Amino acid sequence: MDWRTVPTPGEFCGVPELLRFESGNEVRATSTTWGEVRVFRSTRPDYGDTDGDNRDEAVVYVGCRDTVTMNAQIAAGYVVYAQVGKDFAILGSITPRRKAGPYPTMLVRPEFAPGRIIVHEKWYRPNDAHCCPSGDATTVWSREGNRLTPGTTRVTS
Repeated sequence: MDWRTVPTPGEFCGVPELLRFESGNEVRATSTTWGEVRVFRSTRPDYGDTDGDNRDEAVVYVGCRDTVTMNAQIAAGYVVYAQVGKDFAILGSITPRRKAGPYPTMLVRPEFAPGRIIVHEKWYRPNDAHCCPSGDATTVWSREGNRLTPGTTRVTS
């Protein structure tokens, strides 16, 4: 799969249109929340079958940075793609559910299970350094047809 040709929704960062990463893994866009931003995505999707059709769905990490400090991540999410024929179509976006502390919650890893995607998050407590969020949480996102719905977030530490 040539991921450069696959569109990515920018809604997690307040960008209303689909983004294309044709010349790399980062694009500039205009967020309705933060103005001009740099949106980036991982180069290695995670794969797993959530609907039992023996075809993997793909989860791609996406992040959003400001253009002032050039390194401050202001939002993150996963874009979930379902396989349709030989292509992937956007199933939806997963965003952090645990919001606390002075910095945005980080998504650590997805796990696939029948009918759901389990997402592990790292969140900042008020006294955590910028490098090191100490809170852990897990949210189970249910898949019903082509819809993703978050469950209750469980703080694990």
